[in-house]
Amino acid sequence: MYKRSRLAGILGCAATLAMVGCAANSGVAPLGATATTQQQAGAMVPAGKEWVYSGGVLYHTPHYMPTRQNASKVRQAVALSYGGGPVLVAPKVYLIIWGWRSNGGDPDKVKRLLRRYDRFIGGSGHDNIYTQYYMKSGGSTINITNPANQDGGEWADNTTPVPSHPTDSQVAQEALNGVAHFGYDPSGSYVVATPTQHSSSGFGSVWCAYHSATTYNGKYVSYTNLPYMPDAAGNCGSNIIAPPSDETGTDEGVTIVEGHELGESITDPVPFSGWNSSYGEIGDLCAWYNIQNDPFGAKSYTSQPMWSNASSSCVHSYP
Repeated sequence: MYKRSRLAGILGCAATLAMVGCAANSGVAPLGATATTQQQAGAMVPAGKEWVYSGGVLYHTPHYMPTRQNASKVRQAVALSYGGGPVLVAPKVYLIIWGWRSNGGDPDKVKRLLRRYDRFIGGSGHDNIYTQYYMKSGGSTINITNPANQDGGEWADNTTPVPSHPTDSQVAQEALNGVAHFGYDPSGSYVVATPTQHSSSGFGSVWCAYHSATTYNGKYVSYTNLPYMPDAAGNCGSNIIAPPSDETGTDEGVTIVEGHELGESITDPVPFSGWNSSYGEIGDLCAWYNIQNDPFGAKSYTSQPMWSNASSSCVHSYP
């Protein structure tokens, strides 16, 4: 589903911060035309109507993963096209556990599952799907890689209060808190995991998670809003198929949804300037379709396929 967002206070070029340049019909404005590295490619400033300034934070309007009921059917004969923006060349996941200690704990052991998943995804056949996609910078073509270690670590933030229903700006700010803790990584996916019964409005009824972008010292930050997936039960993947030995039926949606958002963050970290189509991003085209238990090294986790331009189909591994 190619649903751009619910918006509050869209900014045009005239209303953006002093750091933001204007670029007609563009979501990104390069810092310099000669940038050739991933770090330089990340050193851009946003412009355009898709950027929102709210609650003291500048962030891109989110791109949502729909619930099972709201997902579009898989599309055939579609190709993802490149919009000229950045990708996460050497992906790494930074997990931000926001306020779980004082807000219901972790009854379904989701944190443990996420940590294990992050440790085993690197080098997998599933994540190799992304290596067929690339970014262009300064005349160079830079393909996405699939490092063996994509686990950037975990930070339990038990000092910043978690609202009952965090707004988009509050989630973006928590992602920036994570950047301040871990350090800035131009290839980082900063995952804000909210505690049970503390999800943003619309979770479980309309969408299961979203990814977006904000800025840190003038550079893009890719982040994900990942609610406590078992709260949505079957709407977001619980008991969708027989689970593998490495997870339970209750928490199958955790790996399905995080895998979806990670793939889209890698290939389109600043929606919609990376790889996308008129029907959505790499995960949207295959959302809730042909769910399987995929091998990730010595472990196995429930996953959706992702779109492959090479075969014009939804695949679980590549090549």
